[in-house]
Amino acid sequence: IGFFISDVILSRAVFAVGAAVFVYGFTLNEGNFLALVWAMIFLLTNLGVIWLTLQRRNAVPLSDEAKALAKEMPQFSKKDFARLMQICDWQTLEAEQKLTEQGAPVETLYYIVTGGATVAKNDKSIEVGADLLIGEISLTQKVPATATVHAHKGSVLVAWPVKKLNKLLKRKSLKAGFDALLSHDLAEKLAADELRDQD
Repeated sequence: IGFFISDVILSRAVFAVGAAVFVYGFTLNEGNFLALVWAMIFLLTNLGVIWLTLQRRNAVPLSDEAKALAKEMPQFSKKDFARLMQICDWQTLEAEQKLTEQGAPVETLYYIVTGGATVAKNDKSIEVGADLLIGEISLTQKVPATATVHAHKGSVLVAWPVKKLNKLLKRKSLKAGFDALLSHDLAEKLAADELRDQD
């Protein structure tokens, strides 16, 4: 029957069920052991094809913007980066927007793709540019925002809800990639601080 079904998943499911029935029948009655081995191989192969097909169907093609961002985040594998993109929100600001407030809980992690922001802390403020994370200290250390940040009008941001991101970071590969991104982000910020001190 499976040969006459055009849908790959349904067809493979029919084959898998047939193989499973054969294996079940073998456990009830003695039969050809070699046939059992082939039935098991057939069953596992079809289950594997079903899983791979579902993975491909559920994969969402990356936009041009996301592909460009992927080049700025080489710390992640293609699969892990795609997972990050599935839970994020792209924002192009039509007006200045407050991202964090010093002392307040942080519910969203931001990445400035283009544009910039004003970072204010203890009555002092600095200007920062693109390719920086906003809210990463609160995310990693579980503390309120350490500064008030306003993103400039026209900036393009990627926003991740902290709750969803924390669930995603339970994956070891994603956590490793994210830690590497944090290290790179920190190095960029320290370098920028040194340049400001020299001015």
